[in-house]
Amino acid sequence: MTVESSPRESEILDLDLLGQEFIDNPYPVLAGVREEDGVRRVVHHGVPGWLVTRYEDLQAMYAEPRLSMNTANAPDHVRAVPWVAAAEAMGLGQCLAVVDPPEHTRLRRVAQGAFTPRQVERLRPQALAIAERLVGEATARGRADILPDLSLPLTIEMIMRLIGVPITDSGQFARSTYLLLSSDPAEAELVPGAMAWLSGYIAELVAEKQARAGDDLLSAFIAEGRGDDRLDATELAAMTLMLLVGGFNTVSSLIAGGLLTLLKHPDQLALLRAEPELIPGAVEEILRYDTTLASSLIRFATEDFTLGGARIRRGDVVMGSILAAHRDPRRFTDPDVFDVRRKVGPHLVFARGIHYCLGAPLARMEAQIAFAVLLEQCGDIRLAVPADQLHWRVMPTVRVLQSLPVTLRP
Repeated sequence: MTVESSPRESEILDLDLLGQEFIDNPYPVLAGVREEDGVRRVVHHGVPGWLVTRYEDLQAMYAEPRLSMNTANAPDHVRAVPWVAAAEAMGLGQCLAVVDPPEHTRLRRVAQGAFTPRQVERLRPQALAIAERLVGEATARGRADILPDLSLPLTIEMIMRLIGVPITDSGQFARSTYLLLSSDPAEAELVPGAMAWLSGYIAELVAEKQARAGDDLLSAFIAEGRGDDRLDATELAAMTLMLLVGGFNTVSSLIAGGLLTLLKHPDQLALLRAEPELIPGAVEEILRYDTTLASSLIRFATEDFTLGGARIRRGDVVMGSILAAHRDPRRFTDPDVFDVRRKVGPHLVFARGIHYCLGAPLARMEAQIAFAVLLEQCGDIRLAVPADQLHWRVMPTVRVLQSLPVTLRP
């Protein structure tokens, strides 16, 4: 493998060796890669491959038909990486997010028929009521950790209501799905138990909905799939798990990380208080400036081709750094400046093309409501600890704050 435009053809940057400092603030390292190479050989959470860092190249990566999402096209040493193996063993290798056409076309047809933006908008009053209750409780105490006290319960309850999962099981779901996605070696021994619990629970849930349909998304998937589009139990379980994982893990981190960004930029927070109609645009700027989705899902080359000056070989792994692309000065003016008035335009958080995120409308709606309720009910929000004491967790694609303690005044 060679990088045609780089003098460091054989050098591999092992991101895993950069430690907590890189996890907490990856931007300086990623900016160096973006400006020096664009596409660089790296090791990312145990997976060796090519990291795409420029906006235009990442767009091309999303549209590249010679890159497969299917782990069947992955080399054996990648499929053996624990977090890749765990996701595949759980059936996530058969979910809408990672299968290729024609299977993807069939699954997408069913999902789009059942999960529409109009359906998401019908959930807005429920999300508002949940957020008002949670923020009210936190404000009454005067202190809160935004993750367990607001962003996690809001997003978990919403996605579980949508899918048709009993809310009483939300705690176990949160713990198990986090472990499924973790690449922290310290948590590796807990992954098999989490996998077993999730597999058994979702299999029972699918069987129950197949026998007795309800007014929920899983029942709609069952009803929508007819004839050749009918989803079998394995596909229904994979779809359910995909929505659960993406429906609260990423969005809860978006809300917590977004609030941290606002607290670090008090002038922008004050502007949102004065002009709450800017909140939808502010969510887009948060998604651009310090997105919760740090990198794309990994892809596997099915043929040789060139991307951003790098010669990609069949079997190579390719992944995109959304964090780097969203700070690319070739695409954004003053990219390191956070500006809630910015007209962001198309960003790459929800991917592009056939794999555009099904849950994007739900993520936007929940984040908009969370920030609106916080600003409406809280006269003052401040960090309860110095910002340099806050740290992020180790995960392959999502940036998740460990905690966000704040003080709140009505």
